[in-house]
Formats: sequence, structure tokens, C-alpha cells
Amino acid sequence: MQGKDQKEQSESPWMGPAAAAIYLVVALGTLRNWTSAGYVPFARRGRTVRYHRDHLDAWLLAGACKGRTTIGNTIKKRKSS
Repeated sequence: MQGKDQKEQSESPWMGPAAAAIYLVVALGTLRNWTSAGYVPFARRGRTVRYHRDHLDAWLLAGACKGRTTIGNTIKKRKSS
């Protein structure tokens, strides 16, 4: 019975931070930074953060982290002013 429960859990599209970082091939700290900045799609239930595989795939297909470019452009604009 335990094997079936574990299989059902592993097939869930929801991932914790460690599994999502592995899925995205980034460091856990990078994923945490992206999450707190709101760059990556996530769901929060209390203090628990989860990432949905389909939402991450859509985010990647859309060009992923547009926020980094925006921050970089903002810094360049400030320096040139």
C-alpha cells in the first residue's frame, strides 16, 4: 500500500522548492530569490510554497524571467541619467 501512495505523490504536478529547483536546473537559492521577487509562478498555502509543473513550463516558454531584464535596464537608465 505504501508503494502506491508514493507513486501517486511522485506523479503529482506540484513540486516543493528543492524539486522545482532541480526541474529548472537552477540553485535552490536562485529559485528562492525568483520566488520572493515574484518572477516565477508559485502557490503559497500558509508558509508552504509549491510550484506547478505546467505553470513552470508555460513560464519558461514565455521567455521565463523578464524581471531580470527590466532590473538591468532600470540600472542602466539610472547610470546614464
